[in-house]
Amino acid sequence: MNPKTDGSRARRPVPNASWYVALLLLAAASAPVQAAKSSQPAPASSNSVAPATATSPYARIVTVGASVTAGFTESEPLGGPNTTRLRLDRYVDAALNVPHTPVTNLGNTFFFLHPELMGRRQMEQAQNHRPTLVIALDFLFWFLYGEGKTDADRLTRFEQGLRLLETVEGPLVLGDIPDASAAVNGMLRPEQMPSTSALVAANRRLEEWAAGRPRVVTVKLSEFMRNALANHAIKLRGHTLPAGQTRRLIQDDLLHASPHGCAALALAALEAIQATRPESTSEELRRDPNEVYQLVMKSLKAAADSAAKPAAPKSSASE
Repeated sequence: MNPKTDGSRARRPVPNASWYVALLLLAAASAPVQAAKSSQPAPASSNSVAPATATSPYARIVTVGASVTAGFTESEPLGGPNTTRLRLDRYVDAALNVPHTPVTNLGNTFFFLHPELMGRRQMEQAQNHRPTLVIALDFLFWFLYGEGKTDADRLTRFEQGLRLLETVEGPLVLGDIPDASAAVNGMLRPEQMPSTSALVAANRRLEEWAAGRPRVVTVKLSEFMRNALANHAIKLRGHTLPAGQTRRLIQDDLLHASPHGCAALALAALEAIQATRPESTSEELRRDPNEVYQLVMKSLKAAADSAAKPAAPKSSASE
């Protein structure tokens, strides 16, 4: 699985980026967690829109987590026009084929600086939105990765993340913890990487924790990343991404999802919760991640074109 040994691209050395860390710390200190609602309505499609049921979890969705949720590209560490293409809420909105309010995105790129603080703030804000569904695909990642002298330290922090998630009263979609060793000496420093045994223990603990909570479902981010980096087939419930076409789901930093990857992850999260609902219908969701991707790109282009149009001149008042 380990593409960091792939000779097709040279490994980047870890940059000496004290200025970059300083900028991140400054931005994190001056920018508390804020809700970012998708500005796009659910994109139109040739498919008819399925009616939402009274028990639909899709009415008010909130996404929480770190940089995959918030959107991140290495070329824009503090955000920018390309970063907006990577916000997970856009793809969740596009994947839904039922009436719903725009998805609220509480994800924060600076989550890794202080996961306990950021996580608590996000949980508090999420509850204020009275969510019918919380999607937390990368929420737990930095509760295991990052600082930690021993596996025991990391697993203790992981428990803190699980305790924060206990405050979610409704349906919750969680991602498990992937092996991101391919990004070591690139986006990740070696000391930020947990051991294999810690990864196994954390995912086993997550499985146990979720099993006792009927409203919690998990998405195998570990399998998603492993298969994408190896360019192997990835199976969603309603669509299979064939082998040879999945490497594009992960950016060149070997850690973050690309726009196509965001589309696949959004569908995986929604399909996971749909599988728990016997009353659900196939029309609730779009099934092809490429369609979801195209809908988001179309929406972004329309927004850019609208913003680029010159303002209509104001008519002068008649004297």
